[in-house]
Amino acid sequence: MKLLILLGPSASGKTESAKIMINRYPISRVVTATTRPKRASEIDGFDYHFFSEMEFEKRKSQGYFAETAYYNGFRYGTPNPELRDDKLIILEPQGLASFLHLKRSGIVAIYLKTDEETRQTRMQLRGDDQAAIAKRIQQDRIDFALERTQGLDLVIDTTAISLSDLADRIYQTYLRLLEDKK
Repeated sequence: MKLLILLGPSASGKTESAKIMINRYPISRVVTATTRPKRASEIDGFDYHFFSEMEFEKRKSQGYFAETAYYNGFRYGTPNPELRDDKLIILEPQGLASFLHLKRSGIVAIYLKTDEETRQTRMQLRGDDQAAIAKRIQQDRIDFALERTQGLDLVIDTTAISLSDLADRIYQTYLRLLEDKK
Protein backbone atom coordinates (compact mmCIF):
# COMPACT_ATOMS: atom_id res chain seq x y z
CA MET A 1 0.00 0.00 0.00
CA LYS A 2 1.25 3.51 -0.86
CA LEU A 3 -0.35 6.07 1.44
CA LEU A 4 0.41 9.74 2.11
CA ILE A 5 -0.63 10.90 5.57
CA LEU A 6 -0.88 14.62 6.28
CA LEU A 7 -1.01 15.89 9.85
CA GLY A 8 -1.16 19.35 11.31
CA PRO A 9 -3.27 21.62 13.44
CA SER A 10 -6.38 23.42 12.22
CA ALA A 11 -5.76 25.75 9.25
CA SER A 12 -2.22 24.50 8.60
CA GLY A 13 -3.01 23.94 4.91
CA LYS A 14 -3.76 20.21 4.93
CA THR A 15 -7.11 20.23 3.17
CA GLU A 16 -6.35 22.92 0.62
CA SER A 17 -2.98 21.45 -0.40
CA ALA A 18 -4.63 18.03 -0.63
CA LYS A 19 -7.22 19.44 -3.05
CA ILE A 20 -4.47 20.87 -5.24
CA MET A 21 -2.53 17.58 -5.26
CA ILE A 22 -5.64 15.63 -6.20
CA ASN A 23 -6.19 17.94 -9.17
CA ARG A 24 -2.52 17.84 -10.30
CA TYR A 25 -1.25 14.37 -9.54
CA PRO A 26 -2.34 10.71 -9.71
CA ILE A 27 -3.42 10.60 -6.07
CA SER A 28 -6.87 10.54 -4.53
CA ARG A 29 -8.18 11.21 -1.05
CA VAL A 30 -9.32 8.64 1.46
CA VAL A 31 -12.83 9.66 2.48
CA THR A 32 -12.90 9.22 6.23
CA ALA A 33 -15.95 8.97 8.47
CA THR A 34 -16.99 11.28 11.27
CA THR A 35 -19.76 11.88 13.76
CA ARG A 36 -19.34 15.66 13.64
CA PRO A 37 -22.08 17.74 12.01
CA LYS A 38 -21.75 18.41 8.31
CA ARG A 39 -20.73 21.97 7.40
CA ALA A 40 -22.89 23.79 4.84
CA SER A 41 -20.27 23.43 2.10
CA GLU A 42 -19.58 19.72 2.69
CA ILE A 43 -20.94 16.78 0.73
CA ASP A 44 -21.62 13.43 2.40
CA GLY A 45 -19.50 10.72 0.79
CA PHE A 46 -17.13 13.26 -0.75
CA ASP A 47 -15.79 15.33 2.14
CA TYR A 48 -16.59 12.73 4.81
CA HIS A 49 -18.95 9.87 5.44
CA PHE A 50 -21.20 11.46 8.09
CA PHE A 51 -22.50 8.92 10.60
CA SER A 52 -24.54 9.13 13.76
CA GLU A 53 -22.81 7.92 16.93
CA MET A 54 -24.88 4.73 16.79
CA GLU A 55 -24.04 4.01 13.13
CA PHE A 56 -20.35 4.74 13.74
CA GLU A 57 -20.23 2.35 16.69
CA LYS A 58 -22.07 -0.35 14.73
CA ARG A 59 -19.60 -0.14 11.85
CA LYS A 60 -16.66 -0.10 14.25
CA SER A 61 -17.87 -3.31 15.91
CA GLN A 62 -18.16 -4.91 12.44
CA GLY A 63 -14.49 -4.16 11.63
CA TYR A 64 -15.32 -1.52 9.03
CA PHE A 65 -12.54 0.86 10.16
CA ALA A 66 -8.75 0.45 9.92
CA GLU A 67 -8.43 2.98 12.75
CA THR A 68 -10.63 5.28 14.79
CA ALA A 69 -9.93 8.33 16.89
CA TYR A 70 -11.68 10.82 19.11
CA TYR A 71 -10.83 14.43 18.22
CA ASN A 72 -12.43 17.77 19.11
CA GLY A 73 -15.41 16.03 20.66
CA PHE A 74 -16.23 13.80 17.69
CA ARG A 75 -15.31 10.37 16.40
CA TYR A 76 -13.36 9.82 13.20
CA GLY A 77 -12.49 6.63 11.38
CA THR A 78 -10.80 5.33 8.24
CA PRO A 79 -12.95 2.84 6.31
CA ASN A 80 -10.97 -0.21 5.22
CA PRO A 81 -12.48 -0.14 1.68
CA GLU A 82 -10.87 3.29 1.15
CA LEU A 83 -7.28 2.04 1.64
CA ARG A 84 -5.72 1.52 -1.77
CA ASP A 85 -2.49 2.62 -3.49
CA ASP A 86 -1.81 6.30 -4.12
CA LYS A 87 -4.24 7.60 -1.56
CA LEU A 88 -3.93 10.62 0.68
CA ILE A 89 -5.41 10.90 4.14
CA ILE A 90 -5.54 13.71 6.67
CA LEU A 91 -5.17 12.49 10.24
CA GLU A 92 -4.37 13.68 13.74
CA PRO A 93 -1.57 12.13 15.84
CA GLN A 94 -3.81 9.45 17.36
CA GLY A 95 -4.81 8.33 13.85
CA LEU A 96 -1.19 8.24 12.72
CA ALA A 97 -0.25 6.13 15.73
CA SER A 98 -3.03 3.69 14.83
CA PHE A 99 -1.77 3.40 11.24
CA LEU A 100 1.80 2.86 12.35
CA HIS A 101 0.63 0.02 14.62
CA LEU A 102 -0.86 -1.68 11.56
CA LYS A 103 2.74 -2.16 10.34
CA ARG A 104 1.85 -1.43 6.72
CA SER A 105 4.73 -0.52 4.44
CA GLY A 106 4.58 2.40 2.03
CA ILE A 107 3.22 4.95 4.50
CA VAL A 108 4.67 8.48 4.31
CA ALA A 109 3.68 10.88 7.12
CA ILE A 110 4.21 14.62 6.72
CA TYR A 111 3.45 17.19 9.42
CA LEU A 112 2.38 20.69 8.36
CA LYS A 113 3.50 23.24 10.93
CA THR A 114 2.11 26.80 10.90
CA ASP A 115 2.38 29.59 13.44
CA GLU A 116 -0.76 30.33 15.48
CA GLU A 117 -1.25 33.85 14.17
CA THR A 118 -1.37 32.63 10.56
CA ARG A 119 -3.73 29.81 11.52
CA GLN A 120 -6.04 32.20 13.35
CA THR A 121 -6.16 34.49 10.31
CA ARG A 122 -6.93 31.55 8.01
CA MET A 123 -9.76 30.36 10.28
CA GLN A 124 -11.23 33.87 10.36
CA LEU A 125 -11.08 34.09 6.56
CA ARG A 126 -12.98 30.82 6.22
CA GLY A 127 -15.69 32.15 8.53
CA ASP A 128 -15.01 30.29 11.76
CA ASP A 129 -16.49 31.77 14.94
CA GLN A 130 -13.94 33.58 17.16
CA ALA A 131 -14.77 31.48 20.24
CA ALA A 132 -14.40 28.28 18.20
CA ILE A 133 -11.05 29.51 16.85
CA ALA A 134 -9.71 30.16 20.35
CA LYS A 135 -10.90 26.73 21.51
CA ARG A 136 -9.34 24.97 18.51
CA ILE A 137 -6.00 26.69 18.87
CA GLN A 138 -5.89 25.81 22.57
CA GLN A 139 -6.76 22.16 21.91
CA ASP A 140 -4.33 21.95 18.98
CA ARG A 141 -1.49 23.01 21.30
CA ILE A 142 -2.11 19.76 23.14
CA ASP A 143 -3.13 17.42 20.32
CA PHE A 144 -0.48 18.49 17.82
CA ALA A 145 2.56 19.01 20.04
CA LEU A 146 5.40 17.77 17.85
CA GLU A 147 7.06 15.98 20.74
CA ARG A 148 3.91 13.83 21.02
CA THR A 149 3.78 13.05 17.30
CA GLN A 150 5.85 9.97 16.50
CA GLY A 151 6.52 8.32 13.15
CA LEU A 152 6.83 11.45 11.01
CA ASP A 153 8.93 11.39 7.86
CA LEU A 154 9.10 15.19 7.48
CA VAL A 155 7.92 18.47 9.00
CA ILE A 156 7.13 21.36 6.61
CA ASP A 157 6.57 24.91 7.85
CA THR A 158 3.59 26.20 5.85
CA THR A 159 3.53 29.72 7.29
CA ALA A 160 5.21 31.47 4.34
CA ILE A 161 4.61 29.14 1.39
CA SER A 162 1.81 29.33 -1.15
CA LEU A 163 -0.65 26.45 -1.19
CA SER A 164 0.35 25.65 -4.77
CA ASP A 165 4.04 25.40 -3.86
CA LEU A 166 3.16 23.47 -0.72
CA ALA A 167 1.17 20.90 -2.70
CA ASP A 168 4.06 20.42 -5.13
CA ARG A 169 6.59 20.07 -2.32
CA ILE A 170 4.46 17.55 -0.44
CA TYR A 171 3.83 15.38 -3.50
CA GLN A 172 7.47 15.37 -4.67
CA THR A 173 8.59 14.56 -1.11
CA TYR A 174 6.03 11.74 -0.94
CA LEU A 175 7.43 10.16 -4.12
CA ARG A 176 11.04 10.52 -2.95
CA LEU A 177 10.31 9.06 0.48
CA LEU A 178 8.43 6.12 -1.05
CA GLU A 179 11.53 5.32 -3.11
CA ASP A 180 13.73 5.61 -0.01
CA LYS A 181 11.50 3.15 1.87
CA LYS A 182 11.76 0.42 -0.79
